Amino acid sequence: MRNTYLKKTLEYNHFWWPVIDGVFCTGDAFRLFVENRRLQVPLIMGHTSDEFLAAPDVKSKEEFRRMADEMFGNDAGEFLELCGFNSGSIEEIKKNATVNSIEYAIRVAAKASLDAGSKSPIYYYVFDADIPGWDNPGAFHSVDLWFTFETLAKCWRPFVGKHYDLARQMCNYWANFIRTGNPNGKDSTGEEMPEWEPYAVDAPYGMRFGDRVEFVRQQPGELMKFLVRQYFKRNLS
Repeated sequence: MRNTYLKKTLEYNHFWWPVIDGVFCTGDAFRLFVENRRLQVPLIMGHTSDEFLAAPDVKSKEEFRRMADEMFGNDAGEFLELCGFNSGSIEEIKKNATVNSIEYAIRVAAKASLDAGSKSPIYYYVFDADIPGWDNPGAFHSVDLWFTFETLAKCWRPFVGKHYDLARQMCNYWANFIRTGNPNGKDSTGEEMPEWEPYAVDAPYGMRFGDRVEFVRQQPGELMKFLVRQYFKRNLS
């Protein structure tokens, strides 16, 4: 098993990648999802605010322009404008062009599912809580797991009351979802928790788990919208 995994890792040029064996994993999971070849079941899909931020790997404005032309062709001008190409330094432009790659993948997958007419709800979230500690870590990859499983006390970080309140509510949402396919319901205190509405084409909103729980009715940024449109233009046209 180990040798097979290592060989497939080299073949795919990726680490930590599923092995497509034709039995347990029958194809590229993301591609299958986008093509709506999946089990039609409710989903929770989300990410932390600081994980997997993707920035262009270029060193000059000339390189940035070439990258835009190669990636977006006739739409390169729109991309450059969204990134403030004409008014900023290369560092500022790269910052403007940085996106959360997990958010991008989720928005592509959710749109594909909804466009295909799927009736199975998708619940989207962003985890953006203040994480304490000497290292000022931000909302790093997988930190939300301590909250969904309500295991803060097993961590060395100096969590306080607001963190335990957040963990309790997140665990309630996940337990409700596991039980019924719908995360909504009452807190263990007996109070109704904020309503978590399913993701929709015209309302691509989600829950924000920060210092408090709130459902945020806010459209994604213009650059994110552009990138999602480009995905479908170039992959499914």
